[in-house]
Amino acid sequence: MPYAQVSNLDYTQIKIALKDYLRAQTDFTDYDFEGSVWSNLLDVLAYNTYYTAFNTNLVVNELFLDSATLRDNVVALAKQLGYRAKSKVAPKATVSFGVEFNGTAPKEIILKKGTGFVTTFDDNLYQYVAVEDYTASVVNGTASFVNVDVYEGALVTNTFTVNTGLQSQRFILQNPSIDTNTIQVKVYPSSSSTSFQIYKAADNILNINPSSNVFFVEEIEDEKYELFFGDGVLGRKLENGEYIEVSYLTTNGPVTNGARSFTFSGVLEDLSGNSSYSLSIVNVSTVNNANGGEDIESVSKIKFNAPKYYGTQDRAVTPSDYAAIVRNIYPAVADIIVYGGEESVPPEYGKVKISVKPSNGAALSSFTKQEIVRELKNYMVASVTPDLINPSILYVELNSKIYYNRQITTLVPEEIKSKVISALENYIETSDVEKFNGKFRYSKVVGVIDDADKAINSNHTSVIMRKDFYPSINSTFFYEICFQNEFFVDCDSPSVESSGFVVSEYPNFTVYLEDRGGKIVLYRLDSLSGDKIVLNDYVGDIDYTKGEIMLYNLTIIKGSYFDNRIEIRVKPASNDINALRNVYLDVDIPNSKFIAYQE
Repeated sequence: MPYAQVSNLDYTQIKIALKDYLRAQTDFTDYDFEGSVWSNLLDVLAYNTYYTAFNTNLVVNELFLDSATLRDNVVALAKQLGYRAKSKVAPKATVSFGVEFNGTAPKEIILKKGTGFVTTFDDNLYQYVAVEDYTASVVNGTASFVNVDVYEGALVTNTFTVNTGLQSQRFILQNPSIDTNTIQVKVYPSSSSTSFQIYKAADNILNINPSSNVFFVEEIEDEKYELFFGDGVLGRKLENGEYIEVSYLTTNGPVTNGARSFTFSGVLEDLSGNSSYSLSIVNVSTVNNANGGEDIESVSKIKFNAPKYYGTQDRAVTPSDYAAIVRNIYPAVADIIVYGGEESVPPEYGKVKISVKPSNGAALSSFTKQEIVRELKNYMVASVTPDLINPSILYVELNSKIYYNRQITTLVPEEIKSKVISALENYIETSDVEKFNGKFRYSKVVGVIDDADKAINSNHTSVIMRKDFYPSINSTFFYEICFQNEFFVDCDSPSVESSGFVVSEYPNFTVYLEDRGGKIVLYRLDSLSGDKIVLNDYVGDIDYTKGEIMLYNLTIIKGSYFDNRIEIRVKPASNDINALRNVYLDVDIPNSKFIAYQE
C-alpha cells in the first residue's frame, strides 16, 4: 500500500492529500469524504499531522545555532564550539581615599571585601564594593588607600558540602545577574576547618593536571550558572565532606557606567577584626570613572561571536582573531576594528592596531587598555606588539525642518518631532551607520524622516560633521583634527566653527575658531554688539580636500565643558559621510535639531 506523500505544511493541503490517499484505496471507493463522518476524522488527522510537522520544524530549528531561538539551546550549541556565553559584567571604578584616626590607631587597617562606597546615579543609589580585602599601613594616625578597585553590585556567598553519595549533586548558583568574572572559590577540608585552598576558574584544559585546583563555570537554564570541578584527570576531584565557599557579585550591569562621585560606606577593621575606632574618611578621589559594565550576552551576540571565537582556535594571528578575543576579554564593546601596523601612515611594522569603541563612552581608560594587552599576550605571536588606540569619533548632526499636513492628523508639532526621532533611532540601530567603516546615506535618512508619519509632506535636512578633541591644558601644542571627508568651501560664511575656550594669550575672553580664506583665525565676540573681533588671523591651516584642520602653537588653559572638551563643526562637501580605518561614525540625535511646521 503506497504511503501518502505530504509535502506541504498547509492544513488544507494536508487534508486534500489524505483524501486522495483514501480514494486511491479499493476499500473506500464508494465513500463520500465530504458529507460523512470521514470528514471529521480527516480533520483530526490533518490537524494532528499539521501540529506534528510544525513542532518537528521547531525542534529541528533548535538543533542549529543559526536557527535556534531559545536562549538555553543557543547557549548549549555555543558550548559545542568551545564558547561560553558572557554573563553580566559589573562596572569597575578606581578610588583612592585616606583614613584619619582621632585617637588610638592600629598599625594596619583593612577595607573588608564586600564593602566600599555608594553612588547616586540617575537619582538611584548604587553600591560599589571591593571584591578582596585592601590593607593600608597607619603612619602618624593616617592611612592611605590608593587605587582601590570597586565594582557595582552586592557580594553574595554560597556554601556547599560535597556528598559523593549523591550522584546528582550539582553546584548551582541561584542568584540572578551574576558577574562570573568575580566568582571566587575556596575549598575547606570540612565545614569546621579554617584552612582552605583557592580554586581558579579555567577556560580550557591546557596545563591542567589531576592535581590542579580549578573549576569550570557554565550557564544553565534560566540564565543561572553551575560550577563543575575536576574528575581526577582534568583537575583535582573533590572528596566527600569537603566544604565549598563560593563568593560572587550580583550586578545591574551597564546601568551605572560613567559614575564618578562616590561616598564611603565601607567597613574598616584591624588585623584582629576590631572596627571600633574613632576615624574620619578624607580625600576621597575617583581615579577612574565607572566603566565596563555590560548586560548578559544576548542571543544574537552569541550567534555572532561563537563561530568567530571558535575560528581563533585560542590564538591571535589574523585581525578577526584579535577582534574575537578582545570581545571575549572585554564584553562591553560597541564595535572594534583591527589592522596591521604596516597599513598605518607612517607604517609601524611589527604592530597590530586595535581600536575599540566601548558600549558606553568614547574610549577605553588607560587601565582597561593595559588589562586587555596583558590578556592578549596569552594568545598572540611573540613578535607582534598589540597597540590599542582610541577611536576617532566622527559625529553627524542633523538640522531638519519637517513639514506636515495638519488636515489629516491630530498630532501637534512636538509629537511629529518625537515620531521622527524615534524612526531615526530605529533606523540607526538596525543599519550599518554607527560603526567603524560606517556610512551615512543622506537619501535614506531623508526617506526615514518622510516615512515617520503619513502626514509628513517633506523635510529640509542639512548635515554637519563634528569632532571633539581634548587639548593638553596649559601646554603649547600642535593639533591635527582629521575628518576624512571633504569640506564644503563656502564663500559667504565659514565652513568651520568651534565651541568657546580660553587661551593663555587672552585669559579674560572666551575665544572661538573659524576658517577664512584657507586659514584658521582666532576671534572673540563683542559683549555688547556680538560682533566678531579677530584676535589672531593665523593660528592654523585647513585642507578642504583632505578634510583636515591643523592648529599651531595654541596654549589652551580651559576647554568648553567640564572635561575641557572642545567641539569643531564643519560643513561637508557631500551629505553622504564615510568613516575609514579607526574613525567611528556616530549620528548624534540628542545634539541634532528637529522642528516640525504645520502646512
